Amino acid sequence: MSRLARALVGAVCASALVVVAHAAPAPASIPRGDTVDSDPAPTWGWEQVFSDGFDGPAGTTSDQWHSMLGGQGSAVQNGLGQLDVGQVAQIRSNAGWTLPVGTQVRVTASLVMPDVGTSYAAFWVQHPDGVDPREVDVIESYGPLKQWGAQLGSHICYDDAPDTVANACVATGRGPELFPVTPAFPAGAMPWEVYWQYSAEFTIGGDTVTYSATDGAGNRLYDVVSTPDARRVPGNATPFHLRLSNKLVEPQYAVAGGTRPSMLVDWVSVDVKVP
Repeated sequence: MSRLARALVGAVCASALVVVAHAAPAPASIPRGDTVDSDPAPTWGWEQVFSDGFDGPAGTTSDQWHSMLGGQGSAVQNGLGQLDVGQVAQIRSNAGWTLPVGTQVRVTASLVMPDVGTSYAAFWVQHPDGVDPREVDVIESYGPLKQWGAQLGSHICYDDAPDTVANACVATGRGPELFPVTPAFPAGAMPWEVYWQYSAEFTIGGDTVTYSATDGAGNRLYDVVSTPDARRVPGNATPFHLRLSNKLVEPQYAVAGGTRPSMLVDWVSVDVKVP
């Protein structure tokens, strides 16, 4: 994490403590023999399978991502430990994961959203499969100049696909499930003002996704659990990948204002817990 990100996160800890009212978790019991020094390797903990801190030289791309078709903007490291995802940039992780049923997955990114009214920026988990897209929107934002601001949720169908008509997804029970979260953020610590760590947790073969936002001290701002629906949870028939995107909104929805059109990403990680 960059020094800038640590400073920004530290500045909002006090505010987050006021907003979050989670009780302290009860101590977890560790089964006999399943300890840190057990042999074979312990199965009780999480294993990190992907991490990118974007610590490369300024102006370079990260070798763990590639530009997507249609992504015309740049997504380059800024030399300060962050990835600058410019407007019209869309990148996908080179790595994809096909995991056993029952595997718990936690996907997290520390980032700050654009503050302009012309960007639609997002961090997604997605099946790159037109037949079974299964998109989990860990966080997405239209910025402070739009009334819907930041939201999260999922898509399993796209109205603008060539073989559908307007609202065909909704008509067939496959519409998006979206949750607005802007009201959860404290004043002065909005998604486009400071870094937050956004996570989505799910189990392969399960039917819910839990979304959360946490500050650098581990204080959790919100927990949102999706409506049970196995179609909205990444499966293991197709690998799931990560996606960082900063699209332009349609011209008729653009609003002038703001100073930073880029999404700044401090780090991204994927952790798993195999049964």
